[in-house]
Order: sequence, then C-alpha cells, then structure tokens
Amino acid sequence: GTELAVEEWQHQFHSHWWNCSTLQGLQVFGKVTIQGGETPPFSTALSSSGAPSRASLSSSHGHFLSAGFQWSGCSDNLLYRIAFSQAFVDNPERSCGVSSIPALMNLHNNEAGRKLPSAPQALLSHMKVGYQCHGVSGSCEVCTCWKVMPPFCKVGNILKEKFEGVMEVHTKRVCSCKLLVPKSSPFKPYTAHDLVYLLASPDFCNWDPRHRVFGTYGRGCNQT
Repeated sequence: GTELAVEEWQHQFHSHWWNCSTLQGLQVFGKVTIQGGETPPFSTALSSSGAPSRASLSSSHGHFLSAGFQWSGCSDNLLYRIAFSQAFVDNPERSCGVSSIPALMNLHNNEAGRKLPSAPQALLSHMKVGYQCHGVSGSCEVCTCWKVMPPFCKVGNILKEKFEGVMEVHTKRVCSCKLLVPKSSPFKPYTAHDLVYLLASPDFCNWDPRHRVFGTYGRGCNQT
C-alpha cells in the first residue's frame, strides 16, 4: 500500500519543487513528512487510501488464502476497505494519545483521504466489473464476475485537488479538548474533506541536509 502511495505521489508531484524523492530506511521520505508542512498532509491522505486499496486488490485477485471465494477472487468491499484503513493506518497516531498535536493533524488527514467526495458513493459509481471464464479447453461454460475499484490514479487526482486548497491550522483548547482551527481568522472552518497542516514547509529549491531535502539541482525544467 505504501509503494502504491509513493508511486502515485511521485506522479502527482513530478513537476513540483519537491517531487516526492525517496530515501532508504524507515523514514522513506526523510524528515520532510514529519515537519507538519503543506506537503505531508497529501502523503498522509494518500497512504490512508493506498494501504486498503492494495489489500482490496490482493483479495479480489485471489492472493489471500483466507478469502471466501472458489475460482477467481471476490468483489472489492469498499466499506471493509475504509474500516481496514481506520484500524491499520490510524493505530500509530492513536497510540500517541489525543494530546499529540501532530497526531490530531494526521488523524484528520487520514480521514480526509478516506472521505473522498460523497464517499463511498463516488467510488462505487466508478467501480468496474471484472470477469473470468471457466470451462474445458478455454470454453466459457461458466463466467464468474466481480466488481473492482477504479484505478488508484483517480484517488490521486482527487487528493491533489484537495492539496491545492490545504489549510494552515493551529490548536485551540476548548474545555478539556484540543481542537485544530484555521490559523487565519478570515478563512472559513475546514471540513472533514479538507487537508490541513501545522507549519510551513522548508524551501525545496535548495539542498537542505537538516531536513534531508535534495533540492532541484540536476532536474529538467518544465517551461509550462
């Protein structure tokens, strides 16, 4: 799922100052994604969609021995996919406790990645039918059909649009709870579908060893 998110992120950001360069090790993006800037919310939301998408795809392709099918997999279960993401992707953030401000931001962006416009209805309307024939010598005596998720690039396109309107927030204590609110008062409150960030991102133009940013040296320019 992470690999799927990385590939889509690099595709969406190929012409940006930071093109989602990856590193070896546990922090595949270095320190960039833990700074709370404008870019990490996109990666967080994309990852929360990528992991369950890969699990759903593997199930429908018959890669899970425990899946309940006989011949060729089962339909993608979108509601299960969302529940899986909430349990798997959100767990590290919830372990930090509700008092962790970065965890509040990440949990919100995780949910925004799952709450695509009118989700799950929007994705359901784009689901396609896959099929496979069964029979002797290649005949199609029996045909099994199942529904599959739309290409992950559709999810990437929607989240990229959300990224263009990412909102800076800060924490505000209301009674005993910490809430994320827009930093600039003229802005309207964000919704559950919007991406948010806490701090400005570093300058991705120049090499920055502190944040492990490679800069744009050696990359071709896009004149458009």
